[in-house]
Amino acid sequence: MNGAFDIVIIGAGPAGLAAARQLVSPSGSPRVLLVDKSTPWKHPIPCAEGVFCPQFHQAIDPKESWIRFTIDRAVFHSPNHSSLVYQDINKGYIIDRARMQKDLADECGHNGAECAFERQVTQVEKFGDDGTRRVTFGDGECVSARVVIDCSGPLSSLGRGEPIHCKPMDLEVAYLAHIRTSSVDTDTVHIHAGKDIAPGGYAWTFPRTRRSANVGIIVGSPFRAKANVRRLLECFLKEHFPDSSVEQAFAGTIPCSYGRKTLATYGLIKAGDAASTVNPISRAGISEAMLSGSMAGTCALAMLGAGTKKKMAAVCKEYEKAWYEKRGKRHARLAKVKNSLAKVPDSDYNRAAESLSTVPRKQLTMSRIFSVSLARFPRLVWALRHMM
Repeated sequence: MNGAFDIVIIGAGPAGLAAARQLVSPSGSPRVLLVDKSTPWKHPIPCAEGVFCPQFHQAIDPKESWIRFTIDRAVFHSPNHSSLVYQDINKGYIIDRARMQKDLADECGHNGAECAFERQVTQVEKFGDDGTRRVTFGDGECVSARVVIDCSGPLSSLGRGEPIHCKPMDLEVAYLAHIRTSSVDTDTVHIHAGKDIAPGGYAWTFPRTRRSANVGIIVGSPFRAKANVRRLLECFLKEHFPDSSVEQAFAGTIPCSYGRKTLATYGLIKAGDAASTVNPISRAGISEAMLSGSMAGTCALAMLGAGTKKKMAAVCKEYEKAWYEKRGKRHARLAKVKNSLAKVPDSDYNRAAESLSTVPRKQLTMSRIFSVSLARFPRLVWALRHMM
């Protein structure tokens, strides 16, 4: 590996691949190195693989082969097992994330990126007087980069000690399993709420094939010390899928930080989960990561041409402002919703689901949910007010 690069991207998940696509050129300029500690399509990915169609298409033009199923409806289950069916004209997808990541990595390599998979980055040094950062790998090899884009995930420590976002303010835990079962509704996702099911979060069931599903539990950060998320999932599977078999199980973390954050400094840019770009309510992160990765790529190009630290600082501020306007401002509002929802008692969810179940399905819009709930369940409406 030749030791000098214009841009080194650490992490070849959705954010890193989107950044690389934004940067690569068959001409070889800028010189891009895409690094990941694993091969991003060979190892199991702890992800529910659900995306909202509008946001996903905004982030990328997807191939048909990436889409497992199109989702037409969501079924929300209250703590007492009442259910509410909600259909949205915008729909969603369940994607094959491993296939998508392989295709995008192949595309980046074909178009000029140098890919180094199964390589662990152990250190990124501070911006030097020569205008570069030194990137060190686990085997001791080093390269230099004029710009580093950190897409290494929610637990990234790169940039620690520098004026840049490192530790998520709201880190949630999740446990999920791929299960084999008799049949699965391939056009439907199921969401379960309740303090005994998933305190501060929710349980989900998403289709993977016609006979397998992705089932998981998210626990809110205030509850993670007392909640055994693995045990919660085991209980959920025993109740809802008693005849299923678990093929694989994974633990994961979800960074739900919010508000204005310092996402870039001299020669270092954060994107994706490393920048806490996850939607705080849905905990969706794929489309958000790809959008922020593309924006980070644009920021990196501007950094290369900045010339002075003063101009580079202005580029950093532009990136942070652009992200805040695109998603960050709304995420800050949604974070308030999430914190408020955690305080709503299960009894309110139960009564709301029962009342709303009488509304004809085609009339069940978000505004109708508010109008039906306002008089009867003011605590729930107050919690949701930031969504309007």
